Amino acid sequence: MDNSANDKRVNAHDSEQRKKINKQNKKLGYVLLYVGVLLLIIFGEIFLFVSDPDASLMDLLKDTVGNLMGVLAAFLVFDIAHEWMSKESYASEISEQILDTLMYHPEAMELYENEQKKVFVNAFIGSIVDDKDAADMIENHLETYLLTPEDFKQKANLTAGDCRIKTAFSYRFVLETERTQAFQSLRTDVAHDPYFYVQEELNYTVKYLDPKGNNMNGEFVKIGLIYDNGGLDAFLRGSKNGEEREVFKNCIFREILDIEAEDKAIFKELQDQDHQAELRALAHRMFRPHLTIDRTKGELYDVQVGSFKGRDYGLLFTFKVAHDQTLTEHDVSLIFHMPKRWDSIIEVALVEPTKDPQISISYNEDAMDVEMYSFLNKGDASSYDNTLEEENGVYSIALSNEWVFPMSGTVFFVRKDARIRKLENERGAGVNK
Repeated sequence: MDNSANDKRVNAHDSEQRKKINKQNKKLGYVLLYVGVLLLIIFGEIFLFVSDPDASLMDLLKDTVGNLMGVLAAFLVFDIAHEWMSKESYASEISEQILDTLMYHPEAMELYENEQKKVFVNAFIGSIVDDKDAADMIENHLETYLLTPEDFKQKANLTAGDCRIKTAFSYRFVLETERTQAFQSLRTDVAHDPYFYVQEELNYTVKYLDPKGNNMNGEFVKIGLIYDNGGLDAFLRGSKNGEEREVFKNCIFREILDIEAEDKAIFKELQDQDHQAELRALAHRMFRPHLTIDRTKGELYDVQVGSFKGRDYGLLFTFKVAHDQTLTEHDVSLIFHMPKRWDSIIEVALVEPTKDPQISISYNEDAMDVEMYSFLNKGDASSYDNTLEEENGVYSIALSNEWVFPMSGTVFFVRKDARIRKLENERGAGVNK
C-alpha cells in the first residue's frame, strides 16, 4: 500500500473519530444543562419553603409550574434561535458528511443517476480550478468518458476512438541504411537504393469503454500499411470522408508504406486469388510481422492489396489470434520491418488519451540526418528541449505517470547525411557532363 492511500485512510478515521466525539459532547452538554436546571428548581422550592413556612402545597406547585413554564419558554426560544443561527452550519456539516462518504466510499456513487454524477464531477472540477473557462474546457473534454453504455448507443456522432484509452504506450524505431536479404525482392536500383529501412516495435495496453470501439472482438485482427500519407491523415484526424476508410476502418494499427510505384506493382501482380499464398509468403518474408495479443501469438492468416473502386490504397495484414475476445482490455505487441523513402517522415500519432508514452528512435549518425518535432500536448515535460538526443544518434521521449491527449505525437524527418548527399550530387553532375 502506498503512503498516500494510507494517509487518506488515517485522515478518514481521524475525521470519523472527531465527529463521534463532537456528537457525544453535545449530548453530554444537553444532559448536564437539564440536570442543572432541575437542581436549580428543586433548590428554589426548598428555599421558598424554608423562607415561607406558611406556604401551602398548592403554592409550591404553582411556583414549580411557573418556573417550569418559564424554563420551557426560554428553552423554546433558545432552540428556535439556535436552529435559525445554526441552519447554515448544519447544512455545511451535512454537505461535508456527504462529500466524505463519496470520497472515501466511492460505491455510494452508485446510488445516484448518471446526470447527478456529472453534476458532482463538474462542481468538483469548478471548485478546484476556480476558473470558469478552464473548468468548461476540462468538463467538455471529460464528457465522452462520463457516458454510460446507453449514452454511447444514443450518440451517433461518437467514433471508435472516443470509446477507448491507452494506459501504456511504447514505440521503438531502429533505422538502417543497408538493404538486407528480406528486401531483395524490391525491384528498384539496388546500387542507388531509394530507401532506408525501419525496424518497429510497438507495445500498448488498450481499454475499451464501449463495444463500439472494440476492434479486437473477433479472432481475426487486422493491421494496415497505407500508400498515401493523406489517407493515413484522414484516419488519424477522424475524417468520415475518404474511400480509404472503407478499406482500413477495422485495423488496430495503421502505418505509411512509402515506396516507389514499381515496387507497389510487385504486390499488385499477386493480388488475384491464384497468388494469395505467394503474396502472403512475400509479405511475411519482407515485413516479418509479429502480432501478440495478451501474450497469445497471432498467425499471419491473409494478406491483401486494399482496393476500392479500382484504386489500390495499401496492404492489409490479417492475423488469426486465439485471445479472449470478451475482454474489454488487451495488451498488444506488434513488431515488423519495412522500407521507407529518403526525405520522408516517421510519425507517431496518438489518437486516444494515452498514459506513459515512451518513444525512441536510433539511427546511424554517419549516414543519416534525423530531426525530431514533438507535439505531445503535455507542456514542458514533453517539449522538444526536454527530449533526449544522445551523441550516438538516439532520440528519446519518456513521460512517467502522465497522460497526453489527442492529437499528440512526434514526427521524425529522415534524410541522408549532408556529406553523402553532396557526394551523390557531385557524381550526378559528373555523369551529366
